[in-house]
Amino acid sequence: MRTSDNTVLQQWQLNKYTWMSLGYALVYLPVAYRQHLFAVPLWAALVLFALGVASGCGRTYTAHHRGGKIYGFWSTFFNGAEIVLITAAVAITGGIQSDLWMLYFVVMIFESLYATRRNKLFLDFYITLAYLAATLPRQYYTAYSDPTQVYLRLLLSRLFFLIMVSALARRISANAEARNRELLLLREQIAGSEERARIAREVHDSLGHSLVSSILRLELCLRLIHKSPEEAETLLKEEIPALRAAWNEGRDLAFHLHPWDITGQEPLPDVLRRHIGRFAERTGLAIDFKVEDKIEGKDRSKSEGKSGWKISPSVAFELTRIVQEALTNAAKHAEAKQIVVSLRSQASSSTGKRAIKMPSTEIECCIEDDGVGFSAGTHQSGVGLANISERAAALGGSCRIESTLGAGTCLTIVLPL
Repeated sequence: MRTSDNTVLQQWQLNKYTWMSLGYALVYLPVAYRQHLFAVPLWAALVLFALGVASGCGRTYTAHHRGGKIYGFWSTFFNGAEIVLITAAVAITGGIQSDLWMLYFVVMIFESLYATRRNKLFLDFYITLAYLAATLPRQYYTAYSDPTQVYLRLLLSRLFFLIMVSALARRISANAEARNRELLLLREQIAGSEERARIAREVHDSLGHSLVSSILRLELCLRLIHKSPEEAETLLKEEIPALRAAWNEGRDLAFHLHPWDITGQEPLPDVLRRHIGRFAERTGLAIDFKVEDKIEGKDRSKSEGKSGWKISPSVAFELTRIVQEALTNAAKHAEAKQIVVSLRSQASSSTGKRAIKMPSTEIECCIEDDGVGFSAGTHQSGVGLANISERAAALGGSCRIESTLGAGTCLTIVLPL
């Protein structure tokens, strides 16, 4: 699925409950009016409904410009506004007798899925006060009040089930997150086993054959050193580059097996910068590493210095593996002489004909080389590209490859933060 498709899906998942609730309110208001439940004129109820529509439009607009997700200040703002509007709607449509109190479930369940324990307690307290504010005035200051015992029974029962359902939602979400962490750990273990098996095959088929060939030629030199010193010297001169190539290949395999230790303490750009430099030293390739991010409203584009990125160790590890695989492909198969690795985070602007527009909650890594390239219509994806695509998909991200014969290749990875 493309990034734009993911963004649209996230927007729909975030906003559909708001619009479904507004649709229910639109049907309920005329029914409540005919049953004489209104405590205000009809025009006041329509104004309240219009405010609800405005809040829904504001939430949708904000989500669209934030990559399909709302968090922090804007999440608190829209949730607070929706609770106030629900409270007003309950108050004007019968108080404790109003069915619109069930809209609190939508807010509580949705927010409880992602709330911390402290935020969950605050939300319970806030909605309890809101429901009291919606029902107490009609109960004690109008002629339509219910018996006190009936009012207290309804009030306490509904608050109990509101809090209980939201607590269950939070528990289900916590269990799902724990299961996802276990699955990610399992996936990493399986990927590590597959990688070790692949490297073992490469050691046997490539490095092993090179060393066996060198041993045989050195044994031949040993026999010729007295009979034909000139021929032995020629063989030795030919064998030195072969042994050096085998040694470099062994270092590459060791780098693949254990590229670096990611503890989560060091910023991702610093880790990538250091080890891209090591790869450039070993291969002799010119690799330019660029970092672009947007933190606290200030754009920064740089190739040196630290960044305040926050990314989970598992995502950082998989991304470094992806960069490693892409650089190896460019060095071995693309015949590239220069590579540009670009890392962008959050709302950084994407420029260039090959860049893609990235939502604000994602990280984008682009590896572009000046190699021979290939034709997308005729090229069969190799194991390296398949591994890259699988790693990106396992993290909920996407992989895009653009290449033209003679014009190099651009590999773009987009991962959620």
